[in-house]
Amino acid sequence: MCNLLSGGKHPVDVTSTRPGCLLLTGYTTAFHLQPVHIRQEILQQWSQSYLPPLRQLAKLLPPLCISTYAKASTSINPILGFPRAPVHGKPGKGFDYGFLQLPPGDDQEIIDTDVVIVGSGCGGGVCAKNLAEAGHRLLVTDRGYHFSAKHLPMSTADAAIHLFHNGGIDVSDDNSVSFIAGQSWGGGGTINWSASLQTQALVRQEWADEGLPFFTSSEFQTCLDRVCQRMGVSTKYIEHNDNNRFILDGARKLGYSAKEVPQNTGGNKHYCGYCTCGCGAAEKQGPVVSWLPDAANAGAKFMEGFEADKIVFDTSRGNKIATGVEGTWTSRDEMGGVSGTNRTKRKVFIKAKR
Repeated sequence: MCNLLSGGKHPVDVTSTRPGCLLLTGYTTAFHLQPVHIRQEILQQWSQSYLPPLRQLAKLLPPLCISTYAKASTSINPILGFPRAPVHGKPGKGFDYGFLQLPPGDDQEIIDTDVVIVGSGCGGGVCAKNLAEAGHRLLVTDRGYHFSAKHLPMSTADAAIHLFHNGGIDVSDDNSVSFIAGQSWGGGGTINWSASLQTQALVRQEWADEGLPFFTSSEFQTCLDRVCQRMGVSTKYIEHNDNNRFILDGARKLGYSAKEVPQNTGGNKHYCGYCTCGCGAAEKQGPVVSWLPDAANAGAKFMEGFEADKIVFDTSRGNKIATGVEGTWTSRDEMGGVSGTNRTKRKVFIKAKR
């Protein structure tokens, strides 16, 4: 029970059995069959339990239920005035990616390269562009798969399966913090709302105080500015929806400081309302649209469906040096999808010389 969302049986599943219910709730009736006032009573008991896992579960369940309701409800979008389809932007083509493919086999496949980057998200994409343009042989891997612009935006239900890690509900090991992470090609840059915030000064100072003075240097600021420039980050082209306008107007009337969040729309007006489920217009300048195509044009190679299991180290002159990555590659199915059963799996060792 200490890790509520990974390994073993989930406590929510346990509450659907009589013994599990008796243990966790004091009742033999399944939790979901209890009347509302009893469920509320159980959650209140959990929140005050002397057992940390139950207190954590009580804290986790409300956002989990809200997230599930928001994805599955057929009434919430009309109530909020959220459009049934994107309201702006034309379907875009996007970059034509090519991914490494491996033949079936039992032996471990060995791939040689100069540099391997595990993860195709915002950090991996920026590194890929710079390293490839510097002349390094580069391989970018990701456990997720690429979905081109013609498959986007997905419905919230499909996006939870294909674009978001763990269905869009992740928590820290101690269950004290919940967060959202991407799991498709492009990582979090594929599912974010175009928001592009530079690292705050207080965070940079904290890193510097821990022995990393580079983050408070003008050189790092120049790096941030270059990243924003490449993606066309700006507040000039924002078209606010009603919710945002109400918040900004209310903040001003109350005397609160309120600022628009810069967006990476490449200097274009883009307000489709669906970018968190993938940008079908290919205008949001995430890694898939900007950094990774730049890397590809400089000679970088890509591998989707690769789950890294272990970083391999070597010892040189008493120093530990990373020399590669071991993992498992899983192909697409025979129809080019990611749900079929007829898929090739290979053990892979990627040797990185630098």
